[in-house]
Amino acid sequence: MNLSKLYTQVLARGRGAALGAALVASVALSAPQPAQALTIVLNFVNATTTDRFGVTSGPESFASWGFTGGGIDYIRNAVLASVRADYLNYPNASQDPLSPLPAGKELNINFTFSNGVTGPGNGDPDFFYMNIGDASPNVGFLGQACLGCVRGPSGTSSVPAGTIFGSTLTDTISGLLSLAGNDTQRLNLLAGTSAHEIGHALGLEHPPGQAPNPGQSLWSIMATGASPSLMPNAERVKDRAFSYGEFQTLINNIGLRDVAPIPEPSTYLLLALGLVALAWRTQAARRQP
Repeated sequence: MNLSKLYTQVLARGRGAALGAALVASVALSAPQPAQALTIVLNFVNATTTDRFGVTSGPESFASWGFTGGGIDYIRNAVLASVRADYLNYPNASQDPLSPLPAGKELNINFTFSNGVTGPGNGDPDFFYMNIGDASPNVGFLGQACLGCVRGPSGTSSVPAGTIFGSTLTDTISGLLSLAGNDTQRLNLLAGTSAHEIGHALGLEHPPGQAPNPGQSLWSIMATGASPSLMPNAERVKDRAFSYGEFQTLINNIGLRDVAPIPEPSTYLLLALGLVALAWRTQAARRQP
């Protein structure tokens, strides 16, 4: 078995497989990443924390969300794997002729999560936080972020390292849970919102409607239910992707690096266990009526 190829194929499935493949993702995320890269920290807040817009959020346990695949740590890893897949497992030009991403390259960005404003474990000095938690009080929208403040057309940030540049507001998102019938769709609601808000901080705006992309929806990750996108809420439970044009903007603003190497053989046992977990979740989903 070519484990390197299989490893790449599993991760390339993106958010649709992320919850069932959380263990696989943990192996990938433990692999050394290039130093001095931009790092986005998904901050699952452990106490009331305020972003740069003055929106305060508190902890969310996700106990009422209906996830069946595992507890809070499992959910955090799955969200991290999903967001990472949106940015770092985008199909390249050899896989999709419409893609602006050259073969052998990926965005020069890292992702990690924290439970509190503790800084990234990878040691990158150029890091920024996306809060994930319940708004206190409820503000009525799914999330927010500053436009282009982390990376803009100049390739630089306009806010200091360590800034909480936006929030994913789980109390408002939970109002859409009736649209989700399984763990994958619940994850799409949560991780899709985080990926969307991070996209704003990296210079992306709402598109004026549908846009060509390699995802499961005609609407991209950056689409919204309000004008100008007018995306139906039912699209939020799908595994959406950045449009080709949006990903070109990410390339321009962030830059590229060589694709990170596959983990060393010492990690293959954990990888195999993760693949078993993925297979089990896939079969369980197929047995659902």
